[in-house]
Amino acid sequence: MIRIGRKTMLIAGIVFISSFCVWAMFHVWTRTFAMDLGYQISREQGIKEEFTNENKALRLEISTLKRTDRLESIAVNNLGMTPPAPEQMVYLWKKE
Repeated sequence: MIRIGRKTMLIAGIVFISSFCVWAMFHVWTRTFAMDLGYQISREQGIKEEFTNENKALRLEISTLKRTDRLESIAVNNLGMTPPAPEQMVYLWKKE
């Protein structure tokens, strides 16, 4: 039978414990890193949601500002415009 000395057992124990400590620290680091990434993703999704809501509000405002009756009212009341007379109209024909 092979006899293992105390020195060899001590070195083997130190190597085993050191390896376990390195593995434990790596495990904790990866879990912390993953949790931080989760928080960052959540924060970015919140920002995206805010931008999406702002985009919807701006699109609604654009459609409101482009309304035909609103533009006609501004043209008539504020700018003093009137519909063109028939002789003022020019028709353009596309040649094919």
